[in-house]
Amino acid sequence: MQPKFDLRTGQVNSTEVLARWHHPLYGVLSPATFISVMAREKWLDKLFFELLEQSLTYQIKLHDQGRLIGMAFNLSLSQLMNDTLIDRLETRLHQHPLPLSSLTLEITEDGPGVVCAISVEQLNRLRLLGMCLSIDDFGTGYSSLLRLCQVPFSEIKLAAEFTRFIGGPSHYRVVIRNTLALATDLGMQLVVEGIETVAQHDHLCEMGARIGQGFLCARPMEVDVFEGWIQNPYPYSQASSAS
Repeated sequence: MQPKFDLRTGQVNSTEVLARWHHPLYGVLSPATFISVMAREKWLDKLFFELLEQSLTYQIKLHDQGRLIGMAFNLSLSQLMNDTLIDRLETRLHQHPLPLSSLTLEITEDGPGVVCAISVEQLNRLRLLGMCLSIDDFGTGYSSLLRLCQVPFSEIKLAAEFTRFIGGPSHYRVVIRNTLALATDLGMQLVVEGIETVAQHDHLCEMGARIGQGFLCARPMEVDVFEGWIQNPYPYSQASSAS
């Protein structure tokens, strides 16, 4: 789990569900070390549903304790070509007792080209159910402005590269400021990735950013750690006032 925060209050907005491999020899491995193998062996759908099942169960547990925490999952654009995956997902979501607006699919792109009609249809099905859709790593790779016109996204996740250089050349701040305006004009939420310092946090607040994610306040953590941590999260507002 890696939480997303309200930058002004420090409150947890939601959390991104991430995969890690506990290797007996090499310790905890990130997806960069195994995701290509899983894609080649066509195991990505199995991984997705395993994470989904664990997270939906956990979300219900948190809700029973008085907290509704949004959950976000990564899904590649190529996976949307699989009708079986979407049918199975739709069936599973109909069984979930909590608002589907608390669930987000962060769409990652694994190749160039125009989004085909099939994938747009699949995404529309999920939006009609009430799920949120996020364009991940916006501003890098294949995540382009054209995608915002093709797909019914409700959220933009601005790539961490822009945050990293926010204190450098002014054009990085111009891009962030204009992406904020773009999200507002399109009626979308903007999440800024890669916040690691108080200075970055303060720059973003001055620009009007509302939601962020990064190591400043929370690195990815195990579910049992998250459960204890969420009782007393370290808010951005404290980090800012201490600077």
